[in-house]
Amino acid sequence: MSETPEKLEKQHSRGTARRRAMMDAAWALLLERGFAGVTLNDVISKSGGSRTTLYEAFGGKDGLLAAVMTEQCKEFSAELHISLETDLPPRDALTDFGTKLAQKIVTEEVARFTQILYSEGQHFLPLIEKFFEVGPDSTRKHLADYLSRQQKLGNMIVDDPEHSAEMFESMVIGDWLSRIMKHNPRPPMTDQQIAERVSRAVETFLCGVATPQARDTFDCANK
Repeated sequence: MSETPEKLEKQHSRGTARRRAMMDAAWALLLERGFAGVTLNDVISKSGGSRTTLYEAFGGKDGLLAAVMTEQCKEFSAELHISLETDLPPRDALTDFGTKLAQKIVTEEVARFTQILYSEGQHFLPLIEKFFEVGPDSTRKHLADYLSRQQKLGNMIVDDPEHSAEMFESMVIGDWLSRIMKHNPRPPMTDQQIAERVSRAVETFLCGVATPQARDTFDCANK
């Protein structure tokens, strides 16, 4: 006897809910214990799922962690990418991008995950490569593509868009990474401090790459 559409839909919903619970459990355990500290038994205990379901959905621990990191990276990057896909003027687009980047990286969750990456990453290279592919590398490529489009429009001179994107991100992030590695993060920045930091970065970067005809548009005439 074939299963009804309603029954199939319920089975799919239950499967989706189990998968969601396992991913949430794995992310919480990863932040708490690091890559090596995540065990399938703990994920199953925390999520209420089963080992069979976990293997069917993810293929094992590495597949589960890869799925979790991919999802987290995409969520982190989504808003940043939107900033660069609008019709906003360059100053506004870069300010929006830089502000969102600064707001996201100062969170405790991102700081903890970054420490785990650099302390355990050499033992989990495929996972780290996946993280950079869908996270930082993807975001930098979007920024480089944006800068390249602005060059074609005659607004900027960027001989190497990838390098220019790297420079702009570094101006916004500053010494955040080195402080995290030393377990000496700054106190959380206020919205006003972030706004001032990003404004300086955008001003310095934009007026440095502006074409002569765009300098007035970018308000760089006296800078």
